[in-house]
Amino acid sequence: MPHDADARRTMRLLASLAVAAVALAVPAASSVANAPAPRGQVRALLFGDSLMHGTGARPIRPVMARVVAHELGWQVTVDAVPGTGYTNGGAHSRPYLERLARPGVLSTPYDVVVLEGGTNDAAADPTTLRERATETVRYLRTRLPTAQIVLMGAYNPTGRKYDPRRVTVDAVLRTVAVAEGLPYVSPISGHWTRGQGARFLCPDGLHPSTYGYGVMGARLSAALRAARVGRHLKPLSPVSKP
Repeated sequence: MPHDADARRTMRLLASLAVAAVALAVPAASSVANAPAPRGQVRALLFGDSLMHGTGARPIRPVMARVVAHELGWQVTVDAVPGTGYTNGGAHSRPYLERLARPGVLSTPYDVVVLEGGTNDAAADPTTLRERATETVRYLRTRLPTAQIVLMGAYNPTGRKYDPRRVTVDAVLRTVAVAEGLPYVSPISGHWTRGQGARFLCPDGLHPSTYGYGVMGARLSAALRAARVGRHLKPLSPVSKP
């Protein structure tokens, strides 16, 4: 069965990542700098909320970023703060635009920036969300004019934590991506949770498990590859076949 084959591949990938965790160029969440990238290697900033942080995964995180680094051969920096979004700063942080404006966050000349988010903006007015997301994208363009920017939309699990308002968020962020000429990656309309079962989620019923993040990382990598993101530079590592 296709789902079984995908699951086996995901488990093999996660096992290899666990063994090679120290070797992967993925700084801890909220890191804003790392060593110079080897010549020709794509340097990417993966910026977001608890999903990019890997909340709920064990024993290592962030998982999605590690999968992307492994699958695409990129050097990845993660800046991810749980609870945040384009309109929401969470309990202990600030919304995305203010986080990006912090000293040092965009001092590295990234080739790619993936803006993952929207899950924590479910209660926002759609017009306000569109304005804030547009401002965030345009600020990034002024700071990193040569970087490829990708929007990755909201996430909705199956079960008790499903929130229909996030479908609206997904539509709003897609509109922003189209208006700004950016690739858009959608876990919701892409049905990333379809057919995954209980093992996709950690016990809180919202965040993915390590396995679930592995699935999402593989889907994100495939979407970035399909959109030819980062193809202006040649990855050093061979790309795994889907």
